[in-house]
Amino acid sequence: MSKDDMRDINALIREAVDALSEGFAIVDADHRLIFANRISLRDFGKFHGAITRGQSWPDTMRASVAAQMPAGATGEVEKIAQQIMTRLDAGEAVDMVSESGRMARVIYQPMSDGNRVAISTDIEDLRQNERELKVAKRRAESASEAKSQFLANVSHEIRTPLNGMLGMAQVLASSTLDAAQREQVEAILDSGKTLIALLNDVLDLSKIEAGKLEIAPVESDLTHVLRRLYKLWAPVAEENGVELTLDLAASLPPRLKFDPVRVRQCITNLMSNAVKFTETGEVNVHVSVPRTGPNAGLVQVRVTDTGIGMDEASIERLFSPFTQADSSTSRRFGGTGRGLSITRRLAHLMGGDVTAKSRPGEGSTFVLTFSAEPAAAVAGPAATDTGTRSAARPTAPLSVLVVDDVPLNRKVARLFMEHQGWMVSEAQHGVEALAMLDERTFDVVLLDVHMPVMDGLETLKRIRASEASWSSVPVIALTANAMSGDRERYLKMGMDGYIAKPIDQRELFAEIGRVRAEFLRRAA
Repeated sequence: MSKDDMRDINALIREAVDALSEGFAIVDADHRLIFANRISLRDFGKFHGAITRGQSWPDTMRASVAAQMPAGATGEVEKIAQQIMTRLDAGEAVDMVSESGRMARVIYQPMSDGNRVAISTDIEDLRQNERELKVAKRRAESASEAKSQFLANVSHEIRTPLNGMLGMAQVLASSTLDAAQREQVEAILDSGKTLIALLNDVLDLSKIEAGKLEIAPVESDLTHVLRRLYKLWAPVAEENGVELTLDLAASLPPRLKFDPVRVRQCITNLMSNAVKFTETGEVNVHVSVPRTGPNAGLVQVRVTDTGIGMDEASIERLFSPFTQADSSTSRRFGGTGRGLSITRRLAHLMGGDVTAKSRPGEGSTFVLTFSAEPAAAVAGPAATDTGTRSAARPTAPLSVLVVDDVPLNRKVARLFMEHQGWMVSEAQHGVEALAMLDERTFDVVLLDVHMPVMDGLETLKRIRASEASWSSVPVIALTANAMSGDRERYLKMGMDGYIAKPIDQRELFAEIGRVRAEFLRRAA
């Protein structure tokens, strides 16, 4: 190749390097400039010039850092300058503000002759995008938190009147009624439970979207959970003229570690839909743990029905929140379409999924999978399918103090307990409760959280800090705060138990029994 050809190639290379959108420079071992393209000169020309005129690399770096730092930050300048030089010498990328005022990412690469190639990339737009994304994320988190708080407030406000409605209905159900009256009361209770289920599902969706819903695996009997669900839905299916069957594989382990509350919620949604959308024929629930295939090792619950079925387009919409196969479905069968969306999201949280196969007029098959670890040997009392130890209802009459600012809430609790022959006293806020504790002995305190004058948490604090004999009295939170984590939060604050409104009579007695048994065990 001739000298002219070499000159042409050199000129071509220089022109190509100069056309780069990144800064490109070659410096010697002392960081003096050998070559730089236009971007490098634009962004770091003064820096290169200072070194070329004889200023050392450390001094030039300190001067460059100092120009961007506030006055008086000498020690900080030295520290930052040293960090930049150390990282560049190690071949690490460093983000620096260029002389054009934009952020650039600089990296030094060694050459075989001891020189170095300095490459700089403008990342100002990238940084701006990152800042915008952070702002958007903060806004989204703020909006999600506001929505969660709104839903929590709505839940609290709805649960308070529901407590009165369902509480009085339960009291009526315990009284002497004729057949028609009992049917009417049971309709009230069923409707109230449906409303509570809808409210809980909406809260669950919000918690899942906010990333605040946690799975709580415990060692439990999956077979027991399934058989209880079968007993619950078999009469409903029979009433609709549908046969419900439960098929448990022989290989299904008797005890597994899983979240029984969420598993029960998922299977309930699938069984409910299958029974609801099947007018004739049968619904079969088959449960197994496949050893091969894509679901190997996961518990698989297959719910098959001979119902109305659906087309592919409907299946695609099926798992979106508050969506059903089509608008006529909700008119004909009822429902909001939130159950399957929650079921799939819960399945994902449990390491599984929910899939559907169906054809119009030929029924549907839904497959729920979830992870469940083999249970270790359990020492002592075994956990129930709710993850808690069951407690018998106290047989001896108890003296109970009910503290709540809503008279109807106090009346509901009073009627529940007086029916058992218990002695019930009432206080409408914490100050009254403390005065009554000073006057007489109580076996249990049912304490509302939100009250005027003195709220439940301050009242609890005063009880525990008291040097009186009643400082260790069992206290159960009786509250409309029923978001995920509320129970754990109140127990951590010092409550001995927790009951969410609206109060279920059986749950109330079971929790009082559990708390009293634990109190007596500690006192023994």
